[in-house]
Amino acid sequence: MTEINFVLFEIFTILLLYIFIFIYSAISSDTLTSCLSLSIFLILLIPLHISLEKLKVLIFSDNLENEAFFRILFFYSTLINVFIGFYLIIQLIYLFITQ
Repeated sequence: MTEINFVLFEIFTILLLYIFIFIYSAISSDTLTSCLSLSIFLILLIPLHISLEKLKVLIFSDNLENEAFFRILFFYSTLINVFIGFYLIIQLIYLFITQ
């Protein structure tokens, strides 16, 4: 169970970084900042998906696949990824068009 806690901490940390990237990118309207935010977002996608797959394996091995918390976590982490990814791409396209 402690390994699940470590993986959950890792997932929440990456999601927190995503939210900070989103807020920082939303506040600033600089093209360089948006490019850096998008690149950091894309770099952090790999560790997040590896952690989510590791969590799925741990949940399956501990017979916890019916827990609502884990299903909600998978849904909202995907939702956050899609929303922030689309936002950063649209913001970057907008900044390139307006310059």
